[in-house]
Amino acid sequence: MLHLLLACHTLDSVPVVEAPHCRADVLGYVVATLDGDTIRVATLEGASVSGGGDTADTGEGEVVQGAVTLLDVRLLGIDAPEIAHDDTEVADCFGPEAEDYVRSMLLGRQVILSFDLTCTDMYDRSLSYVYLTDDETRWELDDCTEADCTLDDDASATAVVPVNEMIVRGGYARVFEEFDDIRLAETYYRAQDAAQAKNQGLWAVCE
Repeated sequence: MLHLLLACHTLDSVPVVEAPHCRADVLGYVVATLDGDTIRVATLEGASVSGGGDTADTGEGEVVQGAVTLLDVRLLGIDAPEIAHDDTEVADCFGPEAEDYVRSMLLGRQVILSFDLTCTDMYDRSLSYVYLTDDETRWELDDCTEADCTLDDDASATAVVPVNEMIVRGGYARVFEEFDDIRLAETYYRAQDAAQAKNQGLWAVCE
């Protein structure tokens, strides 16, 4: 059972995290997983769906074409083991398993990105709480990796699964202590304690 269930919030009732934050929530679609705590999200951020631009009506709402923004998103507050990015690197213990888990959960799925006080890190990645929405479709988004695709603008999306917390609770990541002052830090520490107590994931096999 989910420790945190946000089934009552729509994109119009943001923020999902109700406190001062650096920007409004963003609806997007996960087009790639870069490791166990970093994903690439295609969004319609900055696009107009009510006028201007190249639009197409699908009969189920307006769709914007050629106006996609790609965001590299670092999941705020968690730290997954590193993977090997090329033949010269060696993956950390449980790094590949963490990346596989995140890919299986998120790739092609619609998400809501919710923010804290700091929006980006030193690598210009967006720092975000990530929530799966109630849209269970797994979209084919291969073209979106080049920002050349069509996305639905679904302002009624509802946030239901707190991804960052689920990754920690499953033992696929630790709490990132550099960000232990974020609003959800206590939630993540409780999730980590539960994973440790059950020897979940990395806690069972990594020293």
